[in-house]
Amino acid sequence: MNNHLALNNNDSLQNWQGDPTQFYKQKFNPPIYPPPPPSRSSSSSISRKRAKLGFHKQPVVPQRTVCSSTKFSIRGRYKIIKVLGKGSYGVVCSAMDNKNPANAYPVAIKKVTNIFQKEILLKRAIRELKFMNFFQGHKNIVNLIDLEIINENSPYDGLYCYQELIDYDLAKVIHSSIKLTEFHIQYFMYQILSGLKYIHSADVIHRDLKPGNILCTLNGNLKICDFGLARGINPKFYNDNGNLASPKLHDITNYVATRWYRAPELILSHKMYTKAIDLWSVGCILAEFYGRRPIFMGHDTLHQVYEIVKILGPPSQRLLSQFASVKAYNIFNNNLAKLHWNSPIDWKTLYPEASNSSIHLLQNLLKWNPRERFDVEQAITHPFLNEVRTPMDEPVHMLGPFDFSYEFKLNSMEILRSYLKEEVKKFRQNRNYIYND
Repeated sequence: MNNHLALNNNDSLQNWQGDPTQFYKQKFNPPIYPPPPPSRSSSSSISRKRAKLGFHKQPVVPQRTVCSSTKFSIRGRYKIIKVLGKGSYGVVCSAMDNKNPANAYPVAIKKVTNIFQKEILLKRAIRELKFMNFFQGHKNIVNLIDLEIINENSPYDGLYCYQELIDYDLAKVIHSSIKLTEFHIQYFMYQILSGLKYIHSADVIHRDLKPGNILCTLNGNLKICDFGLARGINPKFYNDNGNLASPKLHDITNYVATRWYRAPELILSHKMYTKAIDLWSVGCILAEFYGRRPIFMGHDTLHQVYEIVKILGPPSQRLLSQFASVKAYNIFNNNLAKLHWNSPIDWKTLYPEASNSSIHLLQNLLKWNPRERFDVEQAITHPFLNEVRTPMDEPVHMLGPFDFSYEFKLNSMEILRSYLKEEVKKFRQNRNYIYND
């Protein structure tokens, strides 16, 4: 028996009678972020004493052990539900905000540990906070509710990020037994491209698009997350030497977890890359919707290139010369020279259930040459998405290009620590949250 994508109120698209687009418009109306709690009562003598003595408005409650090796210091209003994930960065837990029991809502709390001792964690945290704050409010980008830094002298120090809790990531949906119709795939793709259009309009490249970094609510609403590897690329913010403030290619090519969705120019070239790398990732996701498995599953760099060659055939010699790297030369003239070169595969043979329209989009996203690849505007206006598209609901960023020139100033641990604290302070001032613990 086929399973169908579950939506709110136990409804599913297969039971909907009428225009399917209207179904989603009626179902998808989530708040951007939970409304701020009411202000603290002025009659509270404890609050007045705290303010008079200069205490922080958000006192830390005793720590709670949520896993064997990580401790959380969170406000008393939150109740930990369970650990969602753990890695080298720290730990993520789900929690319930019980400030107003009648209107309690779940949140995800990410604690980044050892952040004040590791330069790479500080840089990545600052970058992610800057981007999330810059893109805050778009319906297809995850929203940050609050931030908090526990004093670095505390035994439970760290950066605590309070985010909206999303039920699943897209990888779990794709690799589940849920039946995905073409309409589901169209709508998922449209949401991904809507979020990406907003990001690219600010001259920002996400650089880590994959199903695991796209969150999915129970009703099928998608939100792009994890901006730790994102970069601004607008030439307006080059430094005096004409170089980008952001690090170049070498800091992402060894990021093994993303290999399957990595554009070939990231593997084979040392030249500066473009927004086209995100469109390659989108093409990989589109293929995964139909195949229910990643299309290019390389075990290492060489195998990754070979997996791409098996589907697309080899790149032209002209393109290889444009890559202008020793790695490209070695792979195609030494390691792979003895292998049988395949012609490009027939996509319809690979994905027989895919429509001609989806195949055409896929062909134009997964191209060796980034200059021949569709950009986000060409992708989102493709006929494959006509049934689900709402052109008036595709905003671009009103502030224009993202200013990444701040990265020039972050040249010491002391400056990094200070800058992170200032970013958290500004975020909280902008949100104007006043908690009543």
